[in-house]
Amino acid sequence: MNNQDITAYRAEVDAWRQQREAALRAPDGWLSLTGLFMLKEGDYRVGSHPESQILLPAETPDHLGTLTFNKGKAHLSVATATPVLVDGKPVQEADLVDNGDRKHPSLVRVGTVSFFVHKFGDEYAIRVKDSANPAIDAFAGCEWFPVKPEYRVQGRLTRHDAPRAIAIKTIVDTDMAYESVGNVEFDLQGQSLSLLARDYGVPNQLSVVFRDATAGLQTYAVARFLTVEMERDDNVVVDFNKAYNPPCSFSPYATCPLPPRENILSVAIEAGERYTPEDTTLHGTQHEKTSA
Repeated sequence: MNNQDITAYRAEVDAWRQQREAALRAPDGWLSLTGLFMLKEGDYRVGSHPESQILLPAETPDHLGTLTFNKGKAHLSVATATPVLVDGKPVQEADLVDNGDRKHPSLVRVGTVSFFVHKFGDEYAIRVKDSANPAIDAFAGCEWFPVKPEYRVQGRLTRHDAPRAIAIKTIVDTDMAYESVGNVEFDLQGQSLSLLARDYGVPNQLSVVFRDATAGLQTYAVARFLTVEMERDDNVVVDFNKAYNPPCSFSPYATCPLPPRENILSVAIEAGERYTPEDTTLHGTQHEKTSA
């Protein structure tokens, strides 16, 4: 790149980073998370009462209702006069669709609080958000390495004959499959590197979960995420200046995947989002877990 191109590129990355921070601060962004409640067969009291199995923020009704979970299906029975909306419509009873298979889940809303059935791997949970969560206003912004053009490289996708389901763990110690479509191969710092990539349903983009030698020192110990841009003929652009931290770096109520072993790199990638937590024990020993 010449000087003019470098200036334009840095401005483009800075704009992308600003958009990321705005998304985190959004009313339904990751900073709005206030709870995650695993579901097994049975009935669950929902509300702000301390004995509720699905505990909502204090501004919600003491007993909003009962959620029944049976054979992967959730049903909500409302027990309050406070208006409860499901997908924008007031209800007294409703079957709740989960977000599995990239579906839009049924969104239950009361005031500023919302919740839905979150499916990840073979597990189900209720994920609770609050657009008035104090964490949103308290967020001081992300920490970033300076933009370094040398961390934006060309690469190539070598596709598998068929997508491969690779067994990995999540931050909450559950099992899931990393559905890899192929290896993204590129050269960086004089080394030939490869990362298993996933197709997550966005045209001309692939997703990567990885960890490098900066993890636990300058970057988030568990993993970072990266979007790989597809070009023609399976050529790709790998831009580590846009590597970013997963939701579990901001909230203990996320269910982030850990990287497959193939995506744990021995090189130090000093680019993208940094992480210097005030409390390194935020998630306890889960920082140390790797994929099986």
